[in-house]
Parts: sequence; C-alpha cells; structure tokens
Amino acid sequence: MGLAHPWFLLAALLAPLARGRLSRLVVLLLALAAAGPTLPLGREATAVLVDQSPSVGGAASRVAATLEAGASFYLGFASRAAPLSSAGARRTDLGPGTNPQRAIDAAVARGARRIVLVSDGLWPGRPQSPVPVYARYVPPPPHVGLQRLLLPAAPRRGEVVEVGAVVVSTTSADVRLNLSAGGYRAEKKLHVKPGRSVVTFRLRLLEPLTLTVRLSGPNGVDEMKGRLEPLAPGSALVVGDEAAARYLSAAGWNVRRGGAADLRQFPDLLVIGNGADEWNLEQQARLRRYLQEGGAVLWTATPKGLFFGGWQRTELAGEIPLEPEPGRGAALVLVLDVSGSMAQENPSKLRLAKAGARALLDAAGPADTVGIVVFADEARWLLPPQPLTGEARRRALARLEALEAGGGTHLEPAYTAAADSLENVENEQRWIVVVSDGMIADDDQRAVIRRARRAAFGTKTITLALGADADREFLKHLAAAGGGRFFDLQDAKALQETLALLGTEAFKTTELSGRFPVLAASSQITAGVGELPPLEVLLPARAQKWATVVLRTNSGKPVLAVGSSSGGRVAALATDLSRSWKGSPQAAQLLANLARWLSNTPARPRYDWVDDRRGRSLLVYGRFDPLPVALWEGREEALEPTPPLSFRLRLPVGFDLPVRVSSGRRTVFIAEPPRPPEWPVVDGRERLAELARVSGGALFEKNPPPPRRLPLDVSPYLLALALLLFLLERWREYAVG
Repeated sequence: MGLAHPWFLLAALLAPLARGRLSRLVVLLLALAAAGPTLPLGREATAVLVDQSPSVGGAASRVAATLEAGASFYLGFASRAAPLSSAGARRTDLGPGTNPQRAIDAAVARGARRIVLVSDGLWPGRPQSPVPVYARYVPPPPHVGLQRLLLPAAPRRGEVVEVGAVVVSTTSADVRLNLSAGGYRAEKKLHVKPGRSVVTFRLRLLEPLTLTVRLSGPNGVDEMKGRLEPLAPGSALVVGDEAAARYLSAAGWNVRRGGAADLRQFPDLLVIGNGADEWNLEQQARLRRYLQEGGAVLWTATPKGLFFGGWQRTELAGEIPLEPEPGRGAALVLVLDVSGSMAQENPSKLRLAKAGARALLDAAGPADTVGIVVFADEARWLLPPQPLTGEARRRALARLEALEAGGGTHLEPAYTAAADSLENVENEQRWIVVVSDGMIADDDQRAVIRRARRAAFGTKTITLALGADADREFLKHLAAAGGGRFFDLQDAKALQETLALLGTEAFKTTELSGRFPVLAASSQITAGVGELPPLEVLLPARAQKWATVVLRTNSGKPVLAVGSSSGGRVAALATDLSRSWKGSPQAAQLLANLARWLSNTPARPRYDWVDDRRGRSLLVYGRFDPLPVALWEGREEALEPTPPLSFRLRLPVGFDLPVRVSSGRRTVFIAEPPRPPEWPVVDGRERLAELARVSGGALFEKNPPPPRRLPLDVSPYLLALALLLFLLERWREYAVG
C-alpha cells in the first residue's frame, strides 16, 4: 500500500484533530492498516485423494494412512468421488472404474490449493488439474482378468461366428479360458504376458445363445456373459442359375428367382448366371449402384453366364474377381457394303448393318483383333485391325454412328485390304465377314476369288447376302473359295442377330471338361466344408490382382475368387453348379458359407460406441427398411441419419445400459456398451509423473513437501480495532458532556 491509500489519507486528515489518547491510537491503527502488514499464520488447503478402484485394492489406503501430508480433507475415488473420514478409510461403493478427474474437480471446488494423490495410475485418458498435484505411486497387485467380449453385431443364423475375449494382464501367467454357449463347450490354455491379448472361439450359430466366458488364473476366476441373437437367413435374387437357387433355398435363404428387371429392391445377395446381353445399360448401371451401396454379387459360369455371357466386355468387368485366361484370341475383319442401295427400305439396311457391327464389337474382347473396312466406289478403313481395347471400341462405335451410304459396289479393294491385313496377325482364328446387298460391280471379280483362295489357308471368308437384290451367286462362290459359309438373308432384319451369332462363335470363350481335383484355402468360406468332389467343367480364368482365391485346382487354376469392390462384396465361380458337384453336401455347405460371407457388407447391420466430451454415442451402420429405432431406459427414439448407411444415437455421459435397435417389428440387435477398462495397458507411474509435471507438482516417494505457510493480512483486524476505539472515544465524550 502507498501514501495514496484511502486509510492513510484518512489518518493524515484526522491527525491534527486527535487530542485524546484514544484518538491518537485510532490514527496510528489507520496508518498501520494502510501499510498492509501480514503475519505467517495460515497454511494452503491440501486435499488428499486416495484411489479406491479395484485395480489398486486397499493398497492406496494403507499408503495414505502413513503419509504426513498436512491434509485439510480426504476424498476417495474410483468411478465416482466421495469424502473419506480419514486417509486410511476404505470404500468399495465408488464404482468399478478409475476416474481421477472427478476427484480433482471435487477437491478444487472445496477450496484445495494443492492435491496429494495416492494411486496406481491405471486410468484411461489424461486428467488435468488447475492446482499442483503431488503424486505417490502405489504398484498394483499382479492381475489377470477379462476386459470385454468381442461379439459379432448382427450374425446370421447358421453362420460360423467368431467370439473374442480380451484378456488384460499386469504380469506373466498361465491361464485357462472356458467358453460355454448352449450345448457348445470349448477350452483354451495359454501363457499371457503383461499387456492385452485377444483369445478367439469359433462356433456355428443356429439359435439365440447366451454365452459365458470364464478365465481361471492367479487371481481366481473372472467371468463375463454375452448374448448372440442371430438374424434370419437373408433374401437372395437368383438370375439364371437354378442350381444355385436350390442350394440357397436348402440353406434357408429366402430365394426369389427373376431377371435383371427385378433388381429394384435391395436383396442381401444377388446371383448372376445369365449373360450380359440380358442386362441393358440402365440395368447394368443399377447393378453398379447396388454394389456401391453395399450389395453382394456372385457370378457363376453357367453356359450363359460369366465369360460365356460376355461379362468381361462390360463396364462391370473390373468388379468381377475373375477375368478370362489370356489367349491369342481371334481376328476378324468386317467388310461392309455402304453403297447407295444400303440406304433403302425402312429401317434402312445400313442402320441394320450398324446394329450388327455393334453386336460383333460387343462379342470381342481385348485379346481379340477387330477391323472394319467399308466399300462403295472406293474402300476405306473405318477401324484398322487392332486389339479391341475400350478406347478402340469407343472409336469404332463413334465412326459407325457417323457412317452414311452412297456410291457403287466395288468389293475387290476392300476384300484385298482385309486379307492382306490378316496375313501377319498371330491370332489362332482369322475371319473375313463380307456383308453386301447389291450386285458386285468389279471389272475382274475373279481377282477377288483368287485372293480368297490364297487367304483360305489361314483365314475363313464368311459372306452374307442382304435382301432380294444381293449378288447371291458371287457371294456363295466367294465363301466357298475362302473356306467359309454363305448366309442368304432375304429379310434384312435378320442381319443383327446373324452377326451377333457369328461374333459369339468367332470370339467364344471355351471351357475345359474332365475331372479337376479342388484344393481349398483356409477361410470363413471353407470352414466346415470338408473335401469337395472334383469338378466336371472348368472355365479357364485368372484372378484379378485385388481378389482372393478361395478354391483352386491342383494345377493352380482358380475356381472361386472373392473380394471387396465398390462398397460391396463380390465373388466369381469358374464352374457350372448344374454340372459340377451335383447334389454334393460339401458344395451346399460351401455355397451357404459363401452367401453369408458375401452378404456381410457395409449394408449389413452393425454398431460401435464412441465417447466424447458431450457424452456417449451409439453409431449404427447398415441398410434398414424401415429406418432404425432405439429403445433405451424405457424410451423409444429414432436414430439420427448420418449418411451414407450410418445412424447416430446420442446418450448421456457414462451411459452403460444395453440399447435395443429395431427396424419395424424386428429387433436387429441389442448393443451392449463396452466395459470400462479397469486395467488399461499403460505405465501407471508415468501417468502419475505426467499429471504432476503438467500441474506444477511432483512425484514423491515417502512424503510430499509440506504445505506452504500462507501470509495472513492483518489490515482488516487493525481497521476493526480502530473503529472500535473510535466508537469508544465518542461514547466517552458523550458520557462526559
């Protein structure tokens, strides 16, 4: 305080007026109060926090009772905090966890200026303190126990599920785990080291089960229970594979047989055994969206499916785990008449020819060589012979679209160019396909015949006479000279179908017949299947780089490949179930396992728990129809959508009760909150040292530093005494006067 302090100024003003002893004493007291004198009489308030959690047992209380801490009050803590009557008092009603933050907050609220903390430091998170913390580390007794059970969120009936038991240990020990669930019993013995380990059990879920996991170790017996509620087998749409439909029906799946147009609802599984040409562009786009939204697709190699059905030539080829085994392919050049007569009729023959050319292109793949040469008065290449990559296909389609008819019918330059272009290609099969609707106007038609005879040693010439005015005799003679066939198409509308059939024949996918022993990799899909019979037929294929081969022949050729693609799961089977494994129980089990694995996509219901400062949240994932509803603490609440395919339910801090999630009248699952980790795998001493260092305190071994003496300001007391003397002086004057 300085000379400008109000009490000092008041004393200076009163000094001339002070005549009596008491008045002079009042002035003196005011002057002293203005100087702000202090006396070292107080001590800072100290709270002693004693860990009462199960991990430390009574050890912290015994250590706290021996400390000289200068305590103002005591608090015990575990999941909650509460007052203690003394440092050595023991409470077992504060919960199963360890939350020092609640004890720190309670101590500060009661006026603590320093904290003495006695604990083993085994807590999750990192507490903070606004006042210094002096910590004493108490080593926890050796412990081996169960922390939590890891259960599948929404398993299907009949599925082989995996149950995990999380074991936490602070020491090395030999333990025994027993699992009992209905009639199922299993036991595992293991040696655990300090830290966390997961022990798994696998069982087939055929009905709702309450399971019990019991751990026997150096601390006695620890036990946890869980509940498994299986979902009913899912819904499957089967397109073009009756054998697969029968296998899935026998496995309990709700099977619907249909076509591409039936992919409007969201089945749990889609089996495709028909050809790509039976799916128009809109339906193929819908199939892609189905995969992106978490769908599951199995392609099977029926006589009309997979590569027999041309799926490798679609935009979805990259989503299929198998691709055709690379070969030398076929080479085909289409020699197309675009003379003026091709513009006649309705629809025009040129329009029909364009559609037929597109069908040829659709039948070819990257291993095939394709060319298109057109002729009228002159010949010109629309597409020089080249491997039919996606870019080549797009270029050819664009040029076909712009093609117009006009001029005469001069075949020889176009045919010669086609035959010359195929002489040096290495493809196993070489074809020239000639399409014409008029009389050939070449001066020397025999030159075309002679060229066809020379080409016939490696190239077949196919001719198509289109409409009533075609030069049939010449085209028939040309086909014979070229070692091929002649097609008489009186109705031009048959051209597209004929060219499509020729393309299928030229670029066809072959199959292998015989007996092919099958080897199975260890996986969820092959669990419990046993030895599969040999295959009768096999589609030569190879696996995509991103796919996993589950079955292969003993020569290494893939039979079943699976993988994740877009947002869903996919599989491809390189055999026909109607001809291989007919009625085999092993095949039935394999297909049932495969269907369950495929349907376990992001669209399948599952859940997770998340904690933050605002509370606890239940996160639910999957596709629901209708939207999911949660039942908790007697209330029903719709879950908040958080796209894509996810929902959130916000709950209070520390919420630890089960939540039932339903869709319509069906209970999807019961979400059990995770058990608090009482023995987290952390260094307790380091946790205590960190808290002490950050708060400005220290880690101590025997006793904490004594509380600091706090200066006591005596100015208020001097002022009170001055006021009392002033009143006494006034009373005396009144009494005398």
